Amino acid sequence: MEPFQRYDEVEIGDVYPTAPLAFEVSAAVVDGFLVATGDDTGLYAGADDNRRAPSMVASVYLIDLLMARRSPPGGIHAKQAIRFHRPLAVGETLEIQARVVDKYVRKERPYVVSDFEARGSDGGLAASGRITSIWGRDL
Repeated sequence: MEPFQRYDEVEIGDVYPTAPLAFEVSAAVVDGFLVATGDDTGLYAGADDNRRAPSMVASVYLIDLLMARRSPPGGIHAKQAIRFHRPLAVGETLEIQARVVDKYVRKERPYVVSDFEARGSDGGLAASGRITSIWGRDL
């Protein structure tokens, strides 16, 4: 587990993690996602070798991305925006990485803004977005 990072150590342009996180969009992940969201439409049924996955599955991996750059205790996930660029397929691997694009203080609270990208095995962009976090208090 990465150590906590102080706010004054965070720099615009920082990329995290150094090597992208990789996740397989497995049938089990898709099935669990469909159960959790109550999606029983059948749109994502079929043989795994030709099965699509809900694009929103890419957002499941944001927690691990946020943990790769650890704020001290008390941090708050303030907001996020996600864009989906293409359908996902069961069995493909996504690589996710982020870059700090802004940091500022508002109402005496430090904020960090990061843009992220999730790319498929072919390097094509599957999802992208922006995450705004209120940084935890430095220890």
